[in-house]
Amino acid sequence: MTLCPICDTPMKKEKRELRKGIYALVEVCPKCEEEWVDEKEYQDLYEQMFTRKTFKIGGSLAIRIPKEIANITGLKEGTDVKIDVKDKKIIIEPL
Repeated sequence: MTLCPICDTPMKKEKRELRKGIYALVEVCPKCEEEWVDEKEYQDLYEQMFTRKTFKIGGSLAIRIPKEIANITGLKEGTDVKIDVKDKKIIIEPL
């Protein structure tokens, strides 16, 4: 059993909803209530949060950009962007 890195109390595993509809298996310290996620669970969580499907608008394809990514990059409604393709990857840069 894993011990809490803060208070050395044995941790319990629990499935928790971190955001609406996004669940992760986390280790929780019953004493200090800290939550910890192992690396594999973190990768699964990342995929759940940032995987999107394309959808059609008129004759074009669109994709929603998660709020967290928009905030980090400074994107907001009306921002001009440059779209490029490199090695079959789409690169979107705010202007």
